[in-house]
Amino acid sequence: MRKFNRNRTRLLVICQDETLSNELVTLLTGYGYYVDYVPNRKEGILKFAQHKQAIVIIDAASLPRFPQHLFHMFRYYTLNPKIMIAATREEEENIYPYLDKGVYDIIQVPLRFEYLDFNLRRLVQYERVSARFSFLKLLVQLLLFAAPIWVLFLMALGSRFL
Repeated sequence: MRKFNRNRTRLLVICQDETLSNELVTLLTGYGYYVDYVPNRKEGILKFAQHKQAIVIIDAASLPRFPQHLFHMFRYYTLNPKIMIAATREEEENIYPYLDKGVYDIIQVPLRFEYLDFNLRRLVQYERVSARFSFLKLLVQLLLFAAPIWVLFLMALGSRFL
């Protein structure tokens, strides 16, 4: 068992299949993540709006007929949500088109634990790097915006003392 980090990542699992959801919650909690579990999409969207989890794992059986609307609902609360779909080999061919529409990866059922852990760690690191990059980009934009103001301020201050 790993030591828990104070800055644990929060995940959302939306799954109708009780055995799969129990496996996912047990496994992900053992890996040190906070896991929120809901059995349907409506509660999932409400829970996501409340906590804005870093990663959302959806069971393929829980997807609506046209899931683009569901992905759009997640994008309403977060610009780029990390969505993963848990699917069996038979369901995978129907899921592949969604990789272009906001789904980051497909989790194979039955679960391959080491693959799942690797993908989740990769997405969490990507989230942290992109958050730092966004912050630095905002900081540079603010500095560039404020530079002319500082130059004028220094010129006014310099002319006052001369």
